[in-house]
Amino acid sequence: MDRELTYQVPFERLCKLGRKAGRTAYPRLRLLGWLVLGAFLGALMLVNVFGDEVERWQASVGLPPLTALIAIIVAGIAGVVALRRAAAQETKLRANLAADVHMRKDDGGVHVATDQIEYYLKWPGISQVFLEPDGVVLSHASLFFLIPDRAFADMAERDGFIRDVYARLGEDARGRSQRGLRNVLEVTG
Repeated sequence: MDRELTYQVPFERLCKLGRKAGRTAYPRLRLLGWLVLGAFLGALMLVNVFGDEVERWQASVGLPPLTALIAIIVAGIAGVVALRRAAAQETKLRANLAADVHMRKDDGGVHVATDQIEYYLKWPGISQVFLEPDGVVLSHASLFFLIPDRAFADMAERDGFIRDVYARLGEDARGRSQRGLRNVLEVTG
């Protein structure tokens, strides 16, 4: 294709796409999620329908009341935790998350790149800057970029980076960022 395309995608369409992309990208995890939910609800329904029998059985083996219900809830939580771990593992298999990240700032914005991806956050596109215990986060809507403190030569360089980025933000982004950056911004007056 030899021409530049110009288009808009409404927020509602992006929401639908996000849901569909998750279903399409991770069908096995989606199926397992439905199975965990079905098993959980089915077990709750069985305990409800056969409540008297379950209580008699629990009493006959010396278990306190509600043991079956608590076991079902614990199993449901364990299923959700296992699914989250499986999703994290699947994500790790699809991308090189240990790649070196190269970040540079220029007059137009912040360029973030690895050997597989590149993002260019223009100054008006940065919606918030905030601090985490281990670094600085630049946000554009639901995209978050962490620049670890260890990437900077020292805390003075990091704080200078924060002040420079903050000065280039739009008014709304400054309003969202100011409270979390107050300690860094007040140092220079």
